[in-house]
Amino acid sequence: MFEELEEEERGKKEERNKLLRMTAYLVGAILVVGAIVYIASRGHSKTSQPVQSLAAARQTAPNPVNDLKIVRAIMGKDPSGIRVMWSVRLRNKSAVYTYSDIRYEARFIGPGGRTMAANRDTIKTSIAPGEDKEIPPFIDGIYDASSSTYQFVLLGATSAAQ
Repeated sequence: MFEELEEEERGKKEERNKLLRMTAYLVGAILVVGAIVYIASRGHSKTSQPVQSLAAARQTAPNPVNDLKIVRAIMGKDPSGIRVMWSVRLRNKSAVYTYSDIRYEARFIGPGGRTMAANRDTIKTSIAPGEDKEIPPFIDGIYDASSSTYQFVLLGATSAAQ
């Protein structure tokens, strides 16, 4: 009787050991696959840098209207409620050129889609290649309550190669 119990316990112990071995093999295989994927992805990201350098080398002339992107342009009012206050964030997509003295036009559009007023001015700041920049809030013109929407458009900028 004790021999049957001992043999049954040995059988259960062998099954547990077999299950532990299978689990260890499975975990090991997952770790190996994960390491291979990680190493492959690191190597792939390094090859994309020369592509950026190649694109930078191909850009021979500055193009501020295409290189500068308006990430956000929000129109509000100054504390008096009379003048327009802008909050603008810009991104320089160029890999070569720094842009400064950024010229813009703020258009105020009426209910019929017609431009009712437009103000042009220059933002006196510079944005390096690849940089995102939050422009400090600035005042531009008188608030027109009859306009239904607005547009903030970049017209140009002064460029300098890096």
